[in-house]
Amino acid sequence: MGLEAYREKRRFDRTREPQGRKSRTRGLSFVVQMHDATRLHFDFRLELDGVLLSWAVPKGPSLDPHDKRLAMQVEDHPVEYGGFEGTIPAGEYGAGTVMVWDRGTWEPEGDPREGYQRGSLKFTLHGEKLRGRWHLVRTASDDRGRKRWLLFKGADDEARRGEPIVESAPASALTGRTLDEIAAEDDRPTSAPRFRPPELATLVKEPPEGDAWLHEIKLDGYRILAHLSRGKVTLFSRNGKDWTERMPTIASALGRVDAKSAVLDGEVVVLREDGVSDFQLLQNALGRSDAELTYFVFDLLERDGRDLRGEPLEARKAELARLVPKNGASARVRFNDHVVGHGKGFFASACKVGLEGVVSKRRDAPYREGRGRDWLKVKCLGRQEFVIVGWTDPRRSRAHFGALLLATRKDGHSLVYVGKVGTGFSEASLASIAPKLRALSRDTSPLARPPRERGVHWVEPKLVCEVDYQEMTRDGILRQPSFRGLRQDKPAEEIVVERSPGPRARARVSNEDKVFYPESGITKGQVAAYLERVSAWMLPHVAGRPLMLLRCPDGIGKCFIQKHTTPVLPRGVRAIDVGEDEKHVTIDDEAGLMALAQAGVLEIHTWGAHADAPDRPDLLVFDLDPDPSVAWRDVVAAARLLRVRLESLGLEAFVKTTGGKGLHVACAIAPTMTWDAAKSFARAVAQAVATEDPAHLIATMSMARRQGKIFVDYLRNGRGATFIAPYSPRARPFAPVAMPLSWDELTEDLGPDRFTIANASERLDALRADPWAKLGVRPRA
Repeated sequence: MGLEAYREKRRFDRTREPQGRKSRTRGLSFVVQMHDATRLHFDFRLELDGVLLSWAVPKGPSLDPHDKRLAMQVEDHPVEYGGFEGTIPAGEYGAGTVMVWDRGTWEPEGDPREGYQRGSLKFTLHGEKLRGRWHLVRTASDDRGRKRWLLFKGADDEARRGEPIVESAPASALTGRTLDEIAAEDDRPTSAPRFRPPELATLVKEPPEGDAWLHEIKLDGYRILAHLSRGKVTLFSRNGKDWTERMPTIASALGRVDAKSAVLDGEVVVLREDGVSDFQLLQNALGRSDAELTYFVFDLLERDGRDLRGEPLEARKAELARLVPKNGASARVRFNDHVVGHGKGFFASACKVGLEGVVSKRRDAPYREGRGRDWLKVKCLGRQEFVIVGWTDPRRSRAHFGALLLATRKDGHSLVYVGKVGTGFSEASLASIAPKLRALSRDTSPLARPPRERGVHWVEPKLVCEVDYQEMTRDGILRQPSFRGLRQDKPAEEIVVERSPGPRARARVSNEDKVFYPESGITKGQVAAYLERVSAWMLPHVAGRPLMLLRCPDGIGKCFIQKHTTPVLPRGVRAIDVGEDEKHVTIDDEAGLMALAQAGVLEIHTWGAHADAPDRPDLLVFDLDPDPSVAWRDVVAAARLLRVRLESLGLEAFVKTTGGKGLHVACAIAPTMTWDAAKSFARAVAQAVATEDPAHLIATMSMARRQGKIFVDYLRNGRGATFIAPYSPRARPFAPVAMPLSWDELTEDLGPDRFTIANASERLDALRADPWAKLGVRPRA
């Protein structure tokens, strides 16, 4: 239907309902809203193709499969409407009170667009109240032409008889309020001060290149989420503590922001005279009523009842800039600006002026809680949080203590010693830290393997400090550490070392000297080091996709395939449900790559779809597989011909070596087709290309007819089929790798076996960006 009917019925100068627009982000959210209008009913909404398909369900959903609830289809709603909770004023369309009764995600069975057109939708709900399999079936239209459907529960473990869920769970899934409480506070915003975990950045060695990213200065302060509600301000630290009283000047400034309600994300800092944020100055200023604090805001999660987290980052920042203009240097609350593209240059400039680093963010990404790869951080120096486990006596003229002994947690549990820090303290910090240490004094070391150090006083591992350092040695000891300040927003139990972007030791795996490639002598440790080196380039193409792994724990002589999960998965590898009663494996970050290296994985193959939508391919791959008698120049020519064909269809083509004798040509597609449709499309493209050069190309599997020709293999595009991932090693002699290329690099002189683990680093050092960077950006529906 689109949103025209929705907008025509509403006057947005009188209602706080979101005006909305068709979402550019791809998602499958659902929401059920209790609506006390002319009569009480429930609105059932499923996100599809950028809008919320909507049905009015008079009696509400039932967990009993025998209850077939009438569901009258109404106009499509914007995706933002899923976060709307409040009162629609009298005289307006739908006047009454609206509650977000349930929300979550849904998984369609089969193609949801075909099912919707056919009038039969089968799906699984993952909500706070509604879960399991459900059905929507169209029956007929009423006398006014409105489409009638039936909503009912599927018979599964989530089904219940005799349990009226709408009565037993009447409160809001968003704010915990009842309809009466919402009605009594009719101008109360949706963003009640309930803490939600912030989005966090993943540490990488260098900023990403390309215009898909924007880059911000990395600030040296405390992460704060600010909730504004009718002039009242609540400030939450990153772990959910109320810090409003500790930052009264910021709370006062935010109280003057022109919004009925809002949730802002940003960093509170103290600026030096040169304009650079300084964490130690912030430590000294906290709690003072005259503290010169500045709140740099960089994201807007909600505003005036609209949940903006599903909007692209760039759209959220544009609205944030209108709410918090780019004020002068004296403002307490400032918009944290950014640049688009030019990541390496921006990072170099930041380091040159003494900043901590930069944060790079995908321009089109929604706001996702927790740590992921939509936000990346790059530091100019190594900087980490560590747990204080002891102190040494002072020497010479220093008072209070000499140095602090530091540790971090290994595998999230045992404390491991990382060295001591004795520089970076001021007289004030020495005096303020000393009584905290004495209050936590203990007789024995909290370390499983304490260092041989004389004159040490041990403490309970409760205090966390931040430290700059040059690098971490192979033995895990800090070099040239300097104290920055105590961290009060991070519990000691959660402190683990992030990988530093600067010089560091090679990735450690067990049996690292075991030879995996006898012909070249390349070891397991060298494979791990290679995967570590290419992680920032490789992960955008691998993370979050179902994987097929070729494991060779004793080297390339004996390998086996793993794609399904095992009862125990290593840390960093997780199980995903791809439907059809299958669970596959995937990874999300560098820790996952290292886990694969430890498991002896030598080849990583991926699906052409993401794990959260396994039945919606977003990538096509054509494997140019030459007969052994075919010359390399003919393979190059075939790739260029395929490129022309794809680009004539509006698809940008990318090419890579495979580590074998052929080439892969890939292109991104909108995730709107089924696997069968994608495979049919790929077959048609392959056949068209083969028709253009039948002397050299063939698009059929017949081995007899393929002699002396190149098979344009489109079969990688079926459900469950995989292809070698960009930058993956191959379990073949001399350790070749699948290497992305620019089209200018694809020449007759290149050769299919040009790149190996041994020489890949030289190539990466010479490149300015990943040739497949655009292909690593997830396409929109």
